[in-house]
Amino acid sequence: MSRTIKEIYAEALKERAKRMELSEFDSDSKLSVMNGLTWVTAAIVHSFETILDVFAVDISNVINSRVNGTPTYYANALLQYQKGDTLTVREDGLAFGYADIDETKRIITQVSYTESSDDRNLDSKLILKVATGENGNLTAISQEELVPIISYINKIKFAGTRVEVISHDGDVLVPRLTVYYDGAIPESDVYTNIEEKLKEYIMNIPFDSSIYVSKVIESIRSAGHVTDVYIDEKAIPEQGVFLASYDTDGHLGAMEKIYRMVKTSSGFLKESTAKNEEKELPTFRQAIKLIVE
Repeated sequence: MSRTIKEIYAEALKERAKRMELSEFDSDSKLSVMNGLTWVTAAIVHSFETILDVFAVDISNVINSRVNGTPTYYANALLQYQKGDTLTVREDGLAFGYADIDETKRIITQVSYTESSDDRNLDSKLILKVATGENGNLTAISQEELVPIISYINKIKFAGTRVEVISHDGDVLVPRLTVYYDGAIPESDVYTNIEEKLKEYIMNIPFDSSIYVSKVIESIRSAGHVTDVYIDEKAIPEQGVFLASYDTDGHLGAMEKIYRMVKTSSGFLKESTAKNEEKELPTFRQAIKLIVE
């Protein structure tokens, strides 16, 4: 860790005091030529040590990312998966790879991992959660496409490693809330402003991050002409921020209220389409109640 300029300066003064040939330049003034040069030198040394710290962190990150068999190793390997291409052994025999790199075939754009264990197995299982698309427009990878992905990970994994790759449809966010606005613009425009802020929130949250009720409410409150956001405890149906998640079979579970925060099942959020299994779930406009104040 780099030292501060003051620490380096004090050490330089202490070392300088040991040299008799420099005693004639001693001065209590910080504006003296010798003390000024010492301070400038201390600043240069501090800058150099700071650069070394950054370099050390970069080197450490590179080394850690190249260690085989770690969760990060498998996550990075999935990001490099190329749909339809054959995985081959490198010429040096030390790793697997593709003959040609084609970014357009890399369908996995988001990966996260967790480790789980149970009473029947002493070794933990690595669960890799994947999705495709861009932030704000992520989708699940179909079961048909997961088959070759699982085959790919089985080829590169180490013997005895328990790995599971999953991809679920997005968790459906239902902000059933009472929103007050100033009445300066039509109700439809307020709904549009709120929708834009909620979609912006969904787009900006990192993959597989925690969903906080306070942040959902904050995003709605930041919409133009909104004055307050309120959870009416007496309202019917019950108000709050709700989440509905898909299971491994692609079926939508019951809508559950978030009391403070929750982890998503799929790793990302979306608005209800009000179709198929989501036909009973309200869209943002249907879930939010507007009141002029």
